[in-house]
Amino acid sequence: MSDIKLKKVTKAYDNTIVIQNLNLDIKDKEFLVLVGPSGCGKSTILRMIAGLEDITSGELYIGEKLVNDLSPKDRDIAMVFQNYALYPHMTVYDNISFGLKLRGFTKYQIRERVHYAAKMLGIENLLDRKPKTLSGGQRQRVALGRAIVRDPKVFLLDEPLSNLDAKLRTQMRLELKRLHSKIKTTTIYVTHDQVEAMTLGDRIVVMNKGEILQVGTPMEVYKYPSDTFVAEFIGNPPMNIVPCFLKLENSEIFADISGYSMKICAIDINKVREYLNKKALLGVRPEDLKLEKSADSSVKIDIIEVLGSDSILNLVLKDITLKAKIKTKEQLFNTSERVNVLLKGDFVLFDADTQKALCYVNSDKAEEKRQLVNN
Repeated sequence: MSDIKLKKVTKAYDNTIVIQNLNLDIKDKEFLVLVGPSGCGKSTILRMIAGLEDITSGELYIGEKLVNDLSPKDRDIAMVFQNYALYPHMTVYDNISFGLKLRGFTKYQIRERVHYAAKMLGIENLLDRKPKTLSGGQRQRVALGRAIVRDPKVFLLDEPLSNLDAKLRTQMRLELKRLHSKIKTTTIYVTHDQVEAMTLGDRIVVMNKGEILQVGTPMEVYKYPSDTFVAEFIGNPPMNIVPCFLKLENSEIFADISGYSMKICAIDINKVREYLNKKALLGVRPEDLKLEKSADSSVKIDIIEVLGSDSILNLVLKDITLKAKIKTKEQLFNTSERVNVLLKGDFVLFDADTQKALCYVNSDKAEEKRQLVNN
């Protein structure tokens, strides 16, 4: 078993605490993604698991074994770094096989493992070349191959795609997903890119300022964000979050936003009755807004961003901005045009003071005060 447990783990540098009382369970064979802004502590967690950073307090288990005082080489972990860390004077074959040689594998065993990994990664024709002759994507594959041949209990990947261009990142995401489905090794992946987190992870861990804010599947975190930070960090474009009052008019629900009444469609009044006429923050995804032309509306289209099949409309209401996402082929609006905004029925209410989620509502169901925040 290669499950990993962090129990009340704290990391401090001198008098500065960067991780405090962190609890996290990582399942055997899981692909877990740690995501958050730069400096949130995600790479520090990875380095503590690898044994490259000491744990100030708390316990770290790999399987059933406490590994706090175990050296990196004895943890049976392979790590892939952001800068690939290849030996420039060695061939691809020698880079991949170097760790096996140190562990005393025979030449036959090394050859079998290297060619197996190279075939899996599509780099068999590169084994005689030096790293300087390779592209960024090829170097990344070599770094992955060096990890694969060791057959470790755990893979640790620290922003491995950040140095690649957009097209290569997309390609390598698919390769990593395919690779994990083949080798079924417990994998922990660090990134600040929410697209990578959403597309790669079986579960994702959203972090900020050394704390875990939420753990869940990508769609759980997307649909049920624990607070406004998660809501705005996960999703592109991010969730709209605006101050509002919910009110009832003629048996219909409206959100009062700076004096503008946004109609909320297709929901049961009972789902939000306890939040009527109370100050809150309304969170709505851009794709859940519907627009209708109206010359009398106080909402104006500021900028239209065409992104191929989809378009993002930036809306202005006094000092509040909203984003609506629509299909480009249905885009019948122009810049400076005025529109009415309707909410299709999917939204989150956040506490105006704590910014924590109060309830999640969509046209099919409501999950009142659902707690998805771990720890």
